[in-house]
Amino acid sequence: MPYFAYQDKQKKDLVKASEITIADKDKTFYCKTADCKAQLKIVNVADSNRAFFRRLSSQAEHSSTLCSADGNFDPTKYRESGFDFDSIALNLMSSSANSSSVVGTRNQSASGGGGTKPISKLLQIYLMCRKYETYNAINTNDILADERNFSTYSHGIVGTKVVQCTYYHKFKDEFSLRMNYPSFPYRNGKYLKLNFSSKELFWYFYNKLKTSNHKELIAVLGDWNTPNNGNDMYMSECIINTKKQIHILKL
Repeated sequence: MPYFAYQDKQKKDLVKASEITIADKDKTFYCKTADCKAQLKIVNVADSNRAFFRRLSSQAEHSSTLCSADGNFDPTKYRESGFDFDSIALNLMSSSANSSSVVGTRNQSASGGGGTKPISKLLQIYLMCRKYETYNAINTNDILADERNFSTYSHGIVGTKVVQCTYYHKFKDEFSLRMNYPSFPYRNGKYLKLNFSSKELFWYFYNKLKTSNHKELIAVLGDWNTPNNGNDMYMSECIINTKKQIHILKL
C-alpha cells in the first residue's frame, strides 16, 4: 500500500496520500514506479495519518514488489514519544532480552502517534520508516536501508540498521545466507551476508526462505559491518542471534 502516487497518466505530478482531499476521493491515481501500469485509489482520505493508496483489483497488477513495499503503518496505534531505536534494536537482537523490557526514552512527537505503547517489533519499525522521514525527532534514513536510499548505502552498511533485502542462497559449508540488497532484480544491486549464531537458528530461517522466489521482501535487523578483505561475495554482514531479527514481509 503505497503512500505516494501520480495524479496523471504521464507521471509528472507526484502526490502524497496524506495530502489528498475529500474532493479527490473518487479520483484514479497511478503507481509511482516508472514502468508500472497499476491504477490506484485513495483509502482513508478523511484521516491524513492513516491515508494510503490501494491498487484497483480490476486493473493491471503492480510490476514490482517495491511498488507496495510501504505496507500500511497506523500511527494512532503507537506512542511516538516512546520510540528509541537503539534500545528497541538492542532488545530485539539480544537472545537474553526480556520481552517485557521497557523500550524508548525520547519525548518528542511530530508524526501524530497517539497509542498507549511505543513501537517494539521489527515489522513496526520497517513500516514506520517507509511512511515517515522523521519519527520522534529521529531521521528514518539512519534506521532503514532500502531502495529509496540505495545510493547512500550501496558502498557499505555499517552500524545498527534495518535492511530491506531478498533471499539469494546458502553459503557453501557455512551457517550463513547470501541476500540481495535492496531487492531482486535491482540494477547494480549488492549482496549481504547473514551469519547465524547457532545452527538451529540457521536451519529455521533457511527452511523458511529456500522456497521463496527471490523476490519476497525481507527486513533484517543487525549490527552491520563491512569485510576487511575486499570480499566481492558480499558488501556487508551481520550476526543473527534471535528470530526477532528477521521478518518476511507480506505486503
